[in-house]
Amino acid sequence: MEPIDKLSKLLKNTALNALAGWSMVLLLSLLCIGNFIYGRFMWTILIAFVICIIIAPAIIMRKLSIMPSWYFIVLAIIPIVGSTTAYYFFSTSIPFYLSVATIALLLAAEINWFTAVKMNYKFAILLVLIVTLAMSGLWHLIQWLLDMNLGTSYILNNQTSDAINSAMMHEFIYAAIAGIVAGLIFGWYFRPGGSIGNVEIPIQMSEEASNYITSRPPAPIRKLLGISSNKQKLAAKIMQICLFILLIAGILLKDLSTTINAAAGLTLTFVPYFITRKYDIPHDTGLTLWITFAVFLHLLGTFAFYDNILRWDNMTHALSACVVAAAGYTLIRAIDIYVDEIYIPPKVLFLFILLFILATGVLWEILEFLSDELTSGLGYEAILAQHGIHDTMIDLMFDLLGAILAATWGTAYLSDISYRLADKFEEIGIKKNK
Repeated sequence: MEPIDKLSKLLKNTALNALAGWSMVLLLSLLCIGNFIYGRFMWTILIAFVICIIIAPAIIMRKLSIMPSWYFIVLAIIPIVGSTTAYYFFSTSIPFYLSVATIALLLAAEINWFTAVKMNYKFAILLVLIVTLAMSGLWHLIQWLLDMNLGTSYILNNQTSDAINSAMMHEFIYAAIAGIVAGLIFGWYFRPGGSIGNVEIPIQMSEEASNYITSRPPAPIRKLLGISSNKQKLAAKIMQICLFILLIAGILLKDLSTTINAAAGLTLTFVPYFITRKYDIPHDTGLTLWITFAVFLHLLGTFAFYDNILRWDNMTHALSACVVAAAGYTLIRAIDIYVDEIYIPPKVLFLFILLFILATGVLWEILEFLSDELTSGLGYEAILAQHGIHDTMIDLMFDLLGAILAATWGTAYLSDISYRLADKFEEIGIKKNK
C-alpha cells in the first residue's frame, strides 16, 4: 500500500467546504472583472492566478466538491479583497505577505500532487518561508527596474534614496515575520487529527525520480581545471593568514567594523573543517577555498575597497551568492537523495536555488539595515553599511547572478558532495534507530 501524502490534508471533500470555497471564488471573479474595468491590470492578473490555484484540484480531479480548506482560502484572499477595495484596510503589509505564504503553500501542494515534483509537508513549509522572502525581494526589484527604465514611480518618488530604502527594509521585515508566522500556523494545521472530509492522495514516485537518484554525478569541475588539492589548500591557508592579520590590524586600529567582520569571516572559513570532522564527511578542499576566497574579498572591501574601488561590492555579492547557492544546492540535493518522499528534477532545483538566494539576499539586507540602525543608535560606525535603494537593488541583482552561476555548475561540481552528505544522513538515521 502506497503511503498517503500529508499535504492532501489541505483538501476537503464536504458540501459545506465546497459551498464556502466556490462562494469565495465567485467573489474573486467579481473583483477580477471590476479591476479589469478600472484598468488595474496587475491586480487582475494576480486575482485570476489565485482563482486558478483554488479551483485547480476540482478541475484536475473532475469533482467540484473537492476544494482547498476554506481556512486557507480566507487567508489567501482577505488581503487581496482589502487591497483591491480599500488600500487603507491594513496598517502594515504583514497580512499581504501571509496571503503570499498561503498561496505558495497551495501552489507547492498542487505541484506535488499533479507534477513529477514530490515533497513532504515539512519541505513545503520551509519552501513557503523561502518563497515569501524571495517574492518580496523580486517584487521590489521589478518595481525598481520599471522605475529606472520606464519612468514609473512604484518605488522611486520624491523621497531621498535612504528614506525609500528604509521603507523597503520594513517591507522585507514584514515579509520575514509573515513567513515565520505562516510556517507556525501551517505546522500546527498538519498536526495529527482532523481527518473529517480529507481527500487521500497516495505518494507516487516516478521512474524518472528513481533514475535521477541512483545515477552518479559527472567529474567535478576542479579536476577539469587541473588545480591540485595541495595548491587549493595552500591558497586557502594564505588567505586565512591574511584574514588573521586584518583581524589584528582592526584590533590595533580600534576599527570595530573590520574587527567584527574579520573575526566572523575567519570563523566561517573553518566551518567546513568542523563539519567534516564532526560528521566524518570526506573533506572537500575546493569548497573550502571557495568559501575562504569569498570571505577574503568581502573583508578587503570592508577594510578599504568598498569605498575606493568601483563595483567591488557587486563582485563580492555575486561571489558570496555563489557560495550560499552552492550550500543551498548541496543541502537540498542531499535531502532529495535521502528522503524518499522528496524528488526535485534538475530544472526545478535550478528555480529553487534562485528563490533560495533571493530569500537569503533579503535576509542579508535586513541584517545590514538592523546593524546600521543599532550601531547608529549606539553612536558607533556601521558594521554592515547600506548606501540607499540603488545599492540594495544592485546587490540583489548580483546575488541572482551568483545564484545562476552556482545553480548552472551545481550538478557538475557539487553533486558528489551531496551524495556524501546523503550517505551521512543515512548513517545517522541508522544509528538513531539502533
